[in-house]
Amino acid sequence: MKMGKTEPGERLDRGLRRAPRPRLMGTGKKGYGRRAGPGAARGGFLAVAACLVATLMALSVGGPSMPGTEAVAGGGKITFVGHGRGHGVGLCMAGVYFRALRGEEYHQIIRAYYTGVDFSRVSDDMPIRVLCRDNVVRTYPLKEYLYRLQEEPDSWPAQGLRVLMVAARTYVLSVIARGKHAKDGYDICPYGSCCQAFNEQIDPAKRPNTVAAVNATAGEIITYGGQPIIAAYSSCCGGYTAGTDEAWGGNPVPYLSPVPDDACAADEDHDWQVTMTWEELQAKLNANADTAVGTLYGLDILSRWTSGRVKQIRIDGSAGSRTVSGTLFASVVGLETHFFSIASQNFDEYLLIQNPGDAPAACTVTYMFPGGGTLEESCEVPPHSRHTVFVNDRVQNSEVSIAVESDQPVVAERAMYFDFLGSGIRGGHACMGTKEARGEWYFAEGYTAGEFDTFFLVQNPNDAEAHLEVSFLGNGGEADCIYYTLAPSSRMTIWMDMEPGMEDGEFSAHMKSDLPVVAERAMYFRYAGHAGGSAAEGTPETRRAWYFAEGYTGGEFDTYILLSNPEDAPSTAKLTFMLPDAASRELSLEVPARSRATVHVDGIQGMEDAEFSTRVESDRPLVAERAMYFSYRGRQGGHDAMGVKEPSEDWYFAEGYTGGEFDTYLLLQNPGDSPARAVLTYMKGDGATVEQEALIAPGSRFTVHVDDLPGLGDAEFSTRVESDRPLVAERAMYFNYGKRDGGSCSQGTDAPSRRWYFAEGYTGS
Repeated sequence: MKMGKTEPGERLDRGLRRAPRPRLMGTGKKGYGRRAGPGAARGGFLAVAACLVATLMALSVGGPSMPGTEAVAGGGKITFVGHGRGHGVGLCMAGVYFRALRGEEYHQIIRAYYTGVDFSRVSDDMPIRVLCRDNVVRTYPLKEYLYRLQEEPDSWPAQGLRVLMVAARTYVLSVIARGKHAKDGYDICPYGSCCQAFNEQIDPAKRPNTVAAVNATAGEIITYGGQPIIAAYSSCCGGYTAGTDEAWGGNPVPYLSPVPDDACAADEDHDWQVTMTWEELQAKLNANADTAVGTLYGLDILSRWTSGRVKQIRIDGSAGSRTVSGTLFASVVGLETHFFSIASQNFDEYLLIQNPGDAPAACTVTYMFPGGGTLEESCEVPPHSRHTVFVNDRVQNSEVSIAVESDQPVVAERAMYFDFLGSGIRGGHACMGTKEARGEWYFAEGYTAGEFDTFFLVQNPNDAEAHLEVSFLGNGGEADCIYYTLAPSSRMTIWMDMEPGMEDGEFSAHMKSDLPVVAERAMYFRYAGHAGGSAAEGTPETRRAWYFAEGYTGGEFDTYILLSNPEDAPSTAKLTFMLPDAASRELSLEVPARSRATVHVDGIQGMEDAEFSTRVESDRPLVAERAMYFSYRGRQGGHDAMGVKEPSEDWYFAEGYTGGEFDTYLLLQNPGDSPARAVLTYMKGDGATVEQEALIAPGSRFTVHVDDLPGLGDAEFSTRVESDRPLVAERAMYFNYGKRDGGSCSQGTDAPSRRWYFAEGYTGS
């Protein structure tokens, strides 16, 4: 099908997983058919008709509208996932405890944490001056001081207490040798945050195990190069001890080198998680002069130490960017340690805006959340260019719909890349925006059996509640009907697999609303070994003719045409498949009343290995979609597109990319009886343009692999197609985006608009 080069790498301009969607309550009746394997048609409905009622209000997410001239980040939460407690240098006391439990001897344990050390002895009767908790300096023999240490409980295993006493004894000598408190008139203080936890009120007679550990290790210390080491220890290293330079700066100390530690894995402090709102994080950072960046846009961990602790992190905001140490960031934000990661989103979302005009376009982007909260931002798109918005930078961990308004006609698309539920169902999909909200929407495709998840996304851009009725049509005339309520200026998600009675079905959908709304459908799946997802906007009307520029059955590509007949009488449809050489194949079938039909094109004689476009003609109005599942040069997934209503002499696409492992194709269908001459203009982000001419034979399809065009081998662009005869145009993309491989497809729009809507959107985990 699609031949051409690919280059190693990944898309550089596109940065930072979907949690289960909120379940929407409802009732239903089981009985939907099962999807057959890749070589068979998909099954039928067995359900008895039912009308089901559910009144639903989406949960509120997001704050009040915040208009402005710059991006406003917010609308969700951020999670830091980290490890350990304390500075992490030297002994990991949690690890010491579990090593002792599993039978390790105390010298063995010490050598596991301190690199290249030896042992020596001193007198336990040597006097030391101790600042006590009542602020009186008292002199104790070294062993009496150790008896009263409050670092670990007396119930600890014997070998663990011995490790502690040898390390604590050594630490005292190192403090004295360094003269840490010499000017204060004592040798050591009683505070664990500075020296060691000591309590003069402790009665050694009540701590027999601690006393036994001191006596069993009488005078024993740890040395390196003949000198007592700084026997640092902390609560839990989180799986890897820290070097002194990692924890405190300065030069590394050889015997305190970072070492991995599996022993502390079972400790309660090994792992931690901190979640806060984006606004809370922003406030914490702006409260410190070293981390203040104004409106917070995002964070990027730049480097890590040997142990995995954060070395440097960049903070981006409206006041600029700051690069700070991991220790400072953790302290300011309130994290336990700087051994952390930022929980990444499984969904990355982009908004693409094309300005094909001769004047700059001033755009306002409004983000709408479940429950009615909104955010706004403004941007300017230069003439003959495109503009990319990474939505995750504006909206964190949230479901979101978008409205775009512009003072000049523009074109807007949305692209998303995902790891659905972190399940390994990875890929991406793209959708052209919808120009206006409508009171009715139709979808031909829908499936919930096996490993298919289907979501309907509905956006209410009105200032009042919208009441939605959705009829789900099966393969034999059955219909399930469910009702929903949408809050003003909000979006709602309907997860069909969670609707009782709809969790194992194949269906199309017809939506009616008392107020104009916007509707899309997203699907995530495993199909014949291919994991991926697709999305498509609904159509507000049925028609007697539909067109698809894209279609392929060669290699590991499966193509389905989905037909939905919401009428009360059966319909006869004719499918004409148009090949690149202007040859054609035809298929006729009947679609029952209030039903859907599926055509597996790979199973049609003569179409088993073909590149084609399709025209659907019917004696009654229908809805038509096309779904494809594929493996394209190892990139596996699927995509879907609603049919095009009629050919046009103009087509526009906001999205397009050929860098890294992205391949972009333009598919042009000429359903007419005469050749069509087309000019394709590619508009780059910097305003530069590249033109291409194409001649499309009558009754055929034409494929452009944009990566092969001079000047477009590594480009981000939008496209305009102008033709002397009406054409149908789609764009397909296949990619490796980070670890997410797949493909997407979108039909073009025949004209720019000053307003665009997107019901679907997600930036969460």
